[in-house]
Amino acid sequence: MLKEKEVKHLYYKNYSKLSELKSLNKIDDQFVYYIESLSLEDIISIKLETMIRSLDFKFFNFPLWKSFHKIVSEALVNSIIGIASNNSEAARILGIDMNQYKRCLRDFGYEIKTWERE
Repeated sequence: MLKEKEVKHLYYKNYSKLSELKSLNKIDDQFVYYIESLSLEDIISIKLETMIRSLDFKFFNFPLWKSFHKIVSEALVNSIIGIASNNSEAARILGIDMNQYKRCLRDFGYEIKTWERE
């Protein structure tokens, strides 16, 4: 039996992840200062290393090389959904046209609504 693809609903939040994490006491200003001094490559490397260490270096048979583009792309789209206030703003932030953006949303399982009438 085939599983139905999970549909994610798209809700633009137009909020700051930094503010959210600070309010949950997960980060502070000093942490933000340290993160700002690191490159994106450094942050990704640190996250991968800590993940692999937590698995006791038993990260075998996972197609990391082939999966990484999709993992990073989905993280990027999810982050932009949190920052942007609508579809066109999200596409502009990503530097892609609306058709490419909608294709990304579909690929990652989001239900796309251009407008709703009440």
